[in-house]
Amino acid sequence: MTNKSLSEYFSLQRRYFRSINVERDLEKIDAMLGYIPTERSVNAIKRILASMGGVSSHRAWTMTGVYGTGKSAFAHFFASLCAPSNSEIRQKAMEIALHNFGSDSFEYLTLQEKIPKQGLFRAVATAQREPLSNTIVRALLRGTEIFWSPAQLNKISIAQKLLDLDTQAATGGTVDSREIPSLIKELGEAAKTDILLIIDELGKNLEFAVQNQGVEDLYLLQQLAELPKRKELNIYIVGILHQAFAEYGERLASLQRNEWAKIQGRFEDIPFQDSPTQMTRLIGQVIDRSKAEKISCSVNNLAAEWLESLPKDIKDDYTQELVEDTYPLHPITAFVLPMLCTRYAQNDRSLFTFLTSAEPFSFKNFLVETKVERNALPTLKLDWVYDYFIEAVGTGLASRPNLQRWVEIQNLIDDAKRLDVDSLRVLKAIGILNLVTTTGAMRATRTLVTLAMCDSPTDSNKNQWEQIIDRLLQKNIINHRRQLDELRIWQGSDFNVDSELANYIALERSHLSELLSTIRPLTPIVAQRHSYQTGTIRYFERRYLDTLQDLTKLHCSSNDCDGLVGYWVDEAKLTEVPASTADGKPLIILSAANLNILRIRAREFAALKKIQTSAPELQTDGVARKEVRFRLVQAEQFLDETLSQTFDVTANSHSCWVQGKQENIARTTDFNAKLSDVCDEVYNQGVTLWNELINRRELTSQGAKARRELIEAMLQHPEAEKLGLQGYGPEVCIYYSVLGQTGIHRQESGDFGFYPPNETSGVQTIWQAIDDFCLQAKEKSQTLDKLYTILEASPYGVKRGVIPVLLAGVLLYHADDVGVYKDGTFIPVLGSEHFELLLSHSSKFYSEGSGNARSFSPFNGYLATVI
Repeated sequence: MTNKSLSEYFSLQRRYFRSINVERDLEKIDAMLGYIPTERSVNAIKRILASMGGVSSHRAWTMTGVYGTGKSAFAHFFASLCAPSNSEIRQKAMEIALHNFGSDSFEYLTLQEKIPKQGLFRAVATAQREPLSNTIVRALLRGTEIFWSPAQLNKISIAQKLLDLDTQAATGGTVDSREIPSLIKELGEAAKTDILLIIDELGKNLEFAVQNQGVEDLYLLQQLAELPKRKELNIYIVGILHQAFAEYGERLASLQRNEWAKIQGRFEDIPFQDSPTQMTRLIGQVIDRSKAEKISCSVNNLAAEWLESLPKDIKDDYTQELVEDTYPLHPITAFVLPMLCTRYAQNDRSLFTFLTSAEPFSFKNFLVETKVERNALPTLKLDWVYDYFIEAVGTGLASRPNLQRWVEIQNLIDDAKRLDVDSLRVLKAIGILNLVTTTGAMRATRTLVTLAMCDSPTDSNKNQWEQIIDRLLQKNIINHRRQLDELRIWQGSDFNVDSELANYIALERSHLSELLSTIRPLTPIVAQRHSYQTGTIRYFERRYLDTLQDLTKLHCSSNDCDGLVGYWVDEAKLTEVPASTADGKPLIILSAANLNILRIRAREFAALKKIQTSAPELQTDGVARKEVRFRLVQAEQFLDETLSQTFDVTANSHSCWVQGKQENIARTTDFNAKLSDVCDEVYNQGVTLWNELINRRELTSQGAKARRELIEAMLQHPEAEKLGLQGYGPEVCIYYSVLGQTGIHRQESGDFGFYPPNETSGVQTIWQAIDDFCLQAKEKSQTLDKLYTILEASPYGVKRGVIPVLLAGVLLYHADDVGVYKDGTFIPVLGSEHFELLLSHSSKFYSEGSGNARSFSPFNGYLATVI
């Protein structure tokens, strides 16, 4: 026995390794082998059979319980009881029923008399995050496949209809919920038997309804539950949930919650939760001890010692056999673990995942890593359980009850990591006991904590653990509540986050558009394809809109953006949208069908942010501060998810207005492509120029310096190759992209000079626009800021950074026709300082002339071009 791993003596029953999938395992007898009805499942069967036997009028039930409590296994067992009488799975299920109820019981007789030879029509599905009608169609189709043979199915029209609807749902469509009652009626007439509809994971349908803010699909549940009970056809509905129906809708608006309450009222809820003692017995059933014969005597003796030593108010509910069956769990761990999982189980982090998973600090890992030495029997203690929940679950507990207690315990233990390993283990044990109770038999008394740290009640290390507890008390890391005789690491918090949150939300009166703009401002979105193909980065400003804004007077907040995408967050429907903003930019608006959930989540997030920054209590209350931080992270995640769903173009195909026209956009990628299409159309005469240094509105300091040096070279060395520029600096890069590759600066007849660009250069339209602007100054002066306005607007959309270079090129091309004057004095050489003035005071430069002359004048000077 020395140096052997516990895994060589103990393993886990295979049937507990895999959770039951009702839809997948419906006809698999292996999934039912070893099934033992617990008190809760026996009670559930009695309540359902009471209806089938005519004692009760209920025909719709919800079964509610945390993960890993056997709800799916029960559903599989009950569905097997309703199978055809000649099937092996029905016979096996009836054997289990006979053993548990007895041959003369009402339940057993009802199963024999009320389930016909052909069985019930068993429609079973495991829900996904999808419309309820889609789930029910899949369940009904599954029912046809097991009720009729393939040859029979070909002759039954309803089967083909269900197949078509299921295909429609699988390819992204939604089944009209109004069709379901008639489908069920038609199925019942074809099958000539009652229908049993089981929906496992019904909560996923409810989550989908919350995310999509719809009530109509869930009304289908009420319709089915209210179908009149008839002699020839009845439908029995069982929905399996992990939490109460209402908790799924806690984030809905009050009107929607009221609708959900009406629907829930049509179902009889069956709580699927065993007592801690019963759950401890289940733990014993999970552990396979068939290879532990060599140590069975030692385990038996250890169990007897523990039962003798445990406090009386604990051991009254337990037997020596139960302590023995749950080894190698420490007895206190075996008693506490069910209570901990019931309170804090989150997602699939349940009792059975702790026992069977390969996650860090799981029971399975403990068996592999722990060795039996010198006949000493090691046990899995509370500190190991604590590490499992922190490692595997962590802050996922933020949405569970008693969060403040968990957060403070975790926080204090994290702060105490400087302590020795054994002191930390004691802290974790106390922390776990504080989590499950502060008043019951399992409260952290000094005696219980000491026993929880020992492998046996006669452990020679008991004094050591006592001394560690004393040191922790002396350091005030833990304290002793004499009145309750309890060691406590949890101090509690006087700050009620829920109450404060409700108060802040009640005070929030901002319009949704204002609120969202403050807490979740939108960043610009780039027209990616257009930007990639032209080298000009075009982006759309994004803004929340409602009826407070006049859509005909919208302006982009920045001249640099190329359009505006508005997000309509108002209940009022859009009937008409202008094609562009008041400043001539293309306008696109996305609207949402329902905004209640978005409003709730925005207000909650905003309230939590205000609490975090302004509640004075948080300055001294670390527990409350950490809880607010956890909730804020979760609220932010919920808000982002809701925003994404609210404006999902795939879900709201009729909610997109593009330049005044309503369009159907099926995918997000199609929306991104539409932005580029709009830019292609609106800015169809823009430049094609791949140089981020110069092709932008505001240049960097490096880009501005390079442009200045380039213009100086244009003015001083127009006849030189590359304008006399040397090396590979940014000014050379700009020269090649703007002047060299476009042909604006090229060699003709042996000399370099400035010329109109090549027609395929990508800047030809802009060159022509500048040239045309100059020609229009013959009769009337025009300021150069007007030129900028023209070039920056559609159909050009030129970024301001490149305009001075192209303007210099045009002026130098007309060098023989241009005369520059200042204060009436001719300036023979145009210098870069004039362009510096032009950049900063373009409104003071103007073009004037009479007859065939045009001029550009800085201040009192002018530039005259003689044609």
